Amino acid sequence: MCTKPLPVRQQCGFSLLELVVVIIIISVLLAMAIDRLMKLQVVAEQAAMESIIGHLQSAIGLTISEHIAKGQIPELNKLIDTNPMDLLADTPVNYLGSFATMPKNVETGSWWYDAGSKTLVYHVGNPQNFLSEGPENGLAKFKIRPVYDDNNHNGRFDRGDTLVGLKLTPLARYRWLNEPISPDDYTQPGQTNARG
Repeated sequence: MCTKPLPVRQQCGFSLLELVVVIIIISVLLAMAIDRLMKLQVVAEQAAMESIIGHLQSAIGLTISEHIAKGQIPELNKLIDTNPMDLLADTPVNYLGSFATMPKNVETGSWWYDAGSKTLVYHVGNPQNFLSEGPENGLAKFKIRPVYDDNNHNGRFDRGDTLVGLKLTPLARYRWLNEPISPDDYTQPGQTNARG
């Protein structure tokens, strides 16, 4: 019986060079996906924060309407510098409550009311994409302030003025950035950084 030699088996796997190219392509795609995910996370945080601010503005507006309907506009004085979260039927899940001083180990993305300074505070989860003109970058602070006719023209709300409403006001201007900033690039208003 005659036997034929078995055919030489052809290689079916990747060569080392092909494997390296595939790993590089996957790494580049993964880096692009992570960058996009980080940007979407910042956009989502901004939208969530602005949504809560919108809810608070609406609650203040409804409270003003109730006082107008009852003829109790002067009673709105009592709401100035109070906790705006108290006006909501349901507080957000990331609202920690009211504290006499800043709570310790606050999780980013949380709201709380600082009863000492009568300020509503939001601890930004992505501070590298948040720029505030206030002294503490990474914190957004708000107060209920009066809207009034400055009858005595002294630039502040007092007994001689007519209260016409309330609004939630940031204590310092802020903005969200598309690209993150590094601590070296950030300077407080009125300061210059070491690079120029």
